[in-house]
Amino acid sequence: MSISNTSSDAAHGDLESLLLPRVARGLLDAFVAAADPTPLAVVGTAGSGKSRVLRHLFTALRAAGASPVALTHLADLPSRQGSVIVVDDAHLLDDATLSALTERLRAGTATVILSTRPDPESATLRALVDDIERHQPPALLGHVSMADVAAHLDGEATEAARACIARLLEATGGLAWLTAEALMLHGEALCDGRCDHDEIAQSLYDLVSHRIDSLDPSLRLAVEALCLDESSALDVSAGPACAAGYDAGLLQRGGRTVPLVRDAVRARLTADRLLELYSARLVRDAASIQALLGGATDARVASALLADGDRELPRDPAKAAELFEAADRAGASPRSLALRRARAAWALGDVDAAGSFVDRLLAGDDAPGDEALDMAAAVWATRGDMDLGARVYAGGMPTTPESRAKWLIAAAGAGHADPADAPAPAATRTIPTAHGVSLELLSRGLRATLDTDDHHGLQDLVRASEMYTASGSDAPLPELPAVIAALVALHLGEAAVAQRVLDAAVAGHQGGAWAAPRLLLWRAWVAMQREHHAEAEKALRAATSGRTLAVRDRLIADAVELALVRRNGQPSELAPVWQRAQDSLLRVQVDLFTLIPLGEFAVAAARVGEFGAVRSQLAQAERILSGLGQPALWATSLQWSGLHASILLGSPEELTVHARALRSAAERSPLAARLARAGRVWTDVLTGAVDADAIEEAAEGLAACGFAWDGARLASHGASKSTDRRVIARLLACARQLHPRERVEAPAAAGADTGPIPLPPRAAESTGILSDREREVAALVLQGKTYAEIGETIFISPRTAEHHIARIRRRLGATSRSDLMARLRMALDDDAHGAEPPSEPPVEARRPARVLASVKPL
Repeated sequence: MSISNTSSDAAHGDLESLLLPRVARGLLDAFVAAADPTPLAVVGTAGSGKSRVLRHLFTALRAAGASPVALTHLADLPSRQGSVIVVDDAHLLDDATLSALTERLRAGTATVILSTRPDPESATLRALVDDIERHQPPALLGHVSMADVAAHLDGEATEAARACIARLLEATGGLAWLTAEALMLHGEALCDGRCDHDEIAQSLYDLVSHRIDSLDPSLRLAVEALCLDESSALDVSAGPACAAGYDAGLLQRGGRTVPLVRDAVRARLTADRLLELYSARLVRDAASIQALLGGATDARVASALLADGDRELPRDPAKAAELFEAADRAGASPRSLALRRARAAWALGDVDAAGSFVDRLLAGDDAPGDEALDMAAAVWATRGDMDLGARVYAGGMPTTPESRAKWLIAAAGAGHADPADAPAPAATRTIPTAHGVSLELLSRGLRATLDTDDHHGLQDLVRASEMYTASGSDAPLPELPAVIAALVALHLGEAAVAQRVLDAAVAGHQGGAWAAPRLLLWRAWVAMQREHHAEAEKALRAATSGRTLAVRDRLIADAVELALVRRNGQPSELAPVWQRAQDSLLRVQVDLFTLIPLGEFAVAAARVGEFGAVRSQLAQAERILSGLGQPALWATSLQWSGLHASILLGSPEELTVHARALRSAAERSPLAARLARAGRVWTDVLTGAVDADAIEEAAEGLAACGFAWDGARLASHGASKSTDRRVIARLLACARQLHPRERVEAPAAAGADTGPIPLPPRAAESTGILSDREREVAALVLQGKTYAEIGETIFISPRTAEHHIARIRRRLGATSRSDLMARLRMALDDDAHGAEPPSEPPVEARRPARVLASVKPL
């Protein structure tokens, strides 16, 4: 085919006005200049100039003497050999026409030149394009670069001009049609960089909006959604929508948005359209909703955000909090929002934020609802002031049975009178629910524990915990049913029951996310009391790791740590822990449900010589118990801790008070009876009377009701007061059985008052050269025992005892028996006191013979 110069120049001039990629322009120029036409595919997005290119090629072919045929449907397909068939928008043809074109092309009876959009859905069209591309590469249109624009402007771009072009390309995303329109509005081939790009962009908004309005409704929704919120999770149509938006020339590949298109969508957005997009689940980000409203309010948008926040609250409180904040900015009623935002903050563990939101609600003129009262009371309880929580209910007078049950929890915790006597609303017919039944059982069980008879209500409380877990409720309340049930079990000496209750609550996620730390902390306490120290430390780490505890929970955590160190650490380790723990004690008003941690604080304070720091809290605890009529079940453990503190303080007066209180409660509490018996035996030991049978019986009784460490301590204390080797061995064996980690030594001299035997260092911190078993054997050697007696005491053979002693001699480098005995005393003394011995011995070790000798048997 011969093409005249005139025709070639005209064709070339038509392409000059079109902004094209340089690669595509070179390919098209080569096609026009060729002697024979070859198959060609022109591929580009909407508006990229495909039709203009095809018209240009069609004109060039005719000018060169060819007879191209423009095909729109199958009936127009020419039958003659060597036909040149030109097809615009091939993606709109049916498969039958496309198949016929494919057959003619493959048979060599026709040359096919077509244009199509990228990534056609039709497999037949894809096959046809593949066949065409075997002849030459496609002409790819749609995106242009800096070099393409500079070549199009046909001038030497200055630095300022290149900066101007870069800004235009950034705004248009390199879309060829949009860049061409921007260049047209620009008005200059090359500029000095002083043009108003914002004005150019705003002038294109209508053009972009017109293109978007012409889209299919579902595609329009998807494109608008991506422009409003690129991070929003679209539904399963996201992939096809992104591809279709790219084909339409409004998105970049992969669904990435174009800044100018994005700004145009946002500029014309109305509240109606935003609500439609949000309701269709296409825009989900709450921050985007706030930004898109631009300070305007719309009740319908706010209502939709509230509804979504309510749905998200149980499963994602953080997301719910964002939605509620967006609803606030959208104009939702502050009263409808306050409680919702408080619930979200509560679930996230932000007690102060929850209190702030609910305070706004309570400060209004309208009477607060029961949910608001529940939230306010729970916030005060978590802040460590159960009294204020009870006063919230007393001031608001809850009406539902559930809220009145929570009122009872707060009232009992603060030592107030039973609110059952307060005016109640008329009974209404209700259908039982797991949540309602759990709180009903909780009320009945809790009242039973406060009664003076022997009905303790543990069964009701255990059932209440199970029902509350089954209900799946994460609503706030002053104390968890599982915690109350576990505390009652502990006060009854049923530590195993307490463990099972808490294990079930933790496994069932009782109370939701906010309750998890408290359940784990009480799980740690029970494990510690049952001598499962590794489990206690694991639960303590799980409760405290990665979160800031509320002050009331912090009190429990500190009590667990004090208890673990006091039982298993060196004497010098306790003081630093006590110094850290004092802060939580100062920030909390003790209540009925924190008496056990308070008892640990009292004993630790006495141990480090700072008992005055807990006297006011102990006085408050006594006021709470007095307000409740001195319930024996709840008072027993605190009296036992007080007895130990009195021993450490060397105060016979206070010891007598606590011992008599235990004896008085023994008639109503089985635990008090055992503790009272142990208290009498301990008092005898302090005065120098060692009855091995009584001590062993009392120690085992303590262990049976969950006080194994106390039992071991009693046995070891008895051993330290005895001069009879067999009694010493017997009591030491009893102590080791009850508290395996406890190691005791024989008295240094007959009748010497050494007080309770110091605890061993933790394994990781032991610096002695003897193993635990070797130190045990060494202690018995110092008592003068033979190989046979050593074996009988620690259940090994005499030959094994002999081997142990031989190894000890080698390790210590002893050269004679007297040298061995001296070295053993030094080694055991170092192990007992640790690398950093306390500056002075504990009070209990210094004064019991002088002061406690005046204690009279009870």
